[in-house]
Amino acid sequence: MSQFLTGLCYWLHSLATVVFIGHHFLLSWIYLPVMATPDLAAGAILSKISERSRVWMYASLLTFIITGIYLTVADTNYLRLGNFGNIWGVLMLAKHILVVGMIVIGFWFNAILRVGPLMTSKTNPTAAIARFRLYSNLMAFIGLLVLLLTAFAQVA
Repeated sequence: MSQFLTGLCYWLHSLATVVFIGHHFLLSWIYLPVMATPDLAAGAILSKISERSRVWMYASLLTFIITGIYLTVADTNYLRLGNFGNIWGVLMLAKHILVVGMIVIGFWFNAILRVGPLMTSKTNPTAAIARFRLYSNLMAFIGLLVLLLTAFAQVA
């Protein structure tokens, strides 16, 4: 049962990674460049994409938390909470600091600055799309770093 649960957790964790980080990569590399012309239609479309993706983003975060806790505790490299006596522990610490940073950035841009709804306003859609682009690019870049640290931790 333990092997099955570990395999299932790896699969769910990977799926959540694809959804969460992949969403931000697609925004940064495909959707935003296509909608580079600042007009109300582009802002409305990006706002709808942001709105529709919200449930998937929250589900991914919840999946990360549940599967991540299990996978950390089940990993033989895990020494115990707060013990970073091996390279795996240091890489996981750095990874989780970046993940917390992504959550803070997401909260800042979405709850405080309200980048999604701002794009549908008639006042300065260019600035709104630029702010959304900054958010998306930050999330994609940090997501890339998280994946890099995860890969190095797997071989540590």
